[in-house]
Amino acid sequence: MREEFKSFDALENELLDRLKARGYTSVTITGYRYLCNSIIAWLQDNGFGYYTQERGNVFLQDYYSKHGNNPYYSNLKMVIFRLNDLLDDKWKDAYSDKGKHFVLSAEFLAAIEKYCAYETGIGLAAGTIKYKRYATSWFFDELEKLQCASLEQLSPRGITIACAKITDHNLWGEIRVFLRYLTEVGELSVDYSTLVPHYSKPCVVPSVYSIDEIQRIEDAIETSTMQGKRDYAIILLASRMGMRSGDIVKLKMEDIRNRNGIDIIQEKTGNTLHLPLIREVMAAIEDYLSIRPPSAANEIFLNVYAPHNPITTGTIRNALKKYIVLADIDIGNRKKGPHSLRSSLASSMVNDDIPYETVRKILGHSSNNAIKHYARIDVEKLRLYCLEPPEVSGNFKAFLQGEVI
Repeated sequence: MREEFKSFDALENELLDRLKARGYTSVTITGYRYLCNSIIAWLQDNGFGYYTQERGNVFLQDYYSKHGNNPYYSNLKMVIFRLNDLLDDKWKDAYSDKGKHFVLSAEFLAAIEKYCAYETGIGLAAGTIKYKRYATSWFFDELEKLQCASLEQLSPRGITIACAKITDHNLWGEIRVFLRYLTEVGELSVDYSTLVPHYSKPCVVPSVYSIDEIQRIEDAIETSTMQGKRDYAIILLASRMGMRSGDIVKLKMEDIRNRNGIDIIQEKTGNTLHLPLIREVMAAIEDYLSIRPPSAANEIFLNVYAPHNPITTGTIRNALKKYIVLADIDIGNRKKGPHSLRSSLASSMVNDDIPYETVRKILGHSSNNAIKHYARIDVEKLRLYCLEPPEVSGNFKAFLQGEVI
């Protein structure tokens, strides 16, 4: 162990710095900070001046005895594991997602770091780098279970088995790119990327709501309260302007300074985006700002209750679910997150014959192909290309008529 105890503040700061360096989003970092606050509050309530692994385990036991195994407990357990890693000086370059925790050899860790640094250098977004780290970490983790702990020990058999063990087949493509990279930079003398299976994602039809349904959702919001005014402005930014929830929560006062448009750097892509500000949306924002609670935060949208911190994407997600219920909309198998409003806007524009390039610019997509899947739900236009079925005849006609053939 590096030292028996550390100031919890120092330990928390070290943890958050590690996560930032690995490309975690500000929303995720904030989530970790809240979890750390729960731990330090328990330490203080029990008269402990610093954190130790033993106290961390007692904290988990105490929480479990009172609240059981809920999602918050799982998140607290993940934080405790990471804090213990720091105390032991055994930080695990792990991607903890859906309960996964990878512990890798020094050589594999170095290969991943070098790869992620290269991908960062060519301009890939932090979220993409995080996904690549996840894919490569899982791949190497499966190899280590096969007693392969170095690149020299890679073999066709090991790679094939490791890929078969990875249940998220979407990661196969990332692993293939990674192996090709290792060959190109000279880390491997053989290109093993051709051994990785190919996986085609199923064609997914986006969840969309009709204009009438979206109007009902907007009408369901009670705009006489501060929360209602806030939620109404947020919903309009998503439904009328197609903004991502991650960009909405980060929207600042200076982003709407000229009142005619919004200029932001998109959280997902890192690209700049200019959107003309629709009059109705601006009016909704100004209505909210007129009663917005005082706060040192520069973000526009704040929590209703003190402390008035900036909202999270979860706030938007929960608000939309609530108003869909209040609007009495039968969602069927459709999703009910804020991205569905963005999809609905895109589909509406595509189906109204607005050029793809215009839709692409409004949504802030960097790829020309990114919005083509929205056209799949335009049933009426698809009908134009249907072929008339031939007249039923022969044995098939007899079969349909119940005759014995």
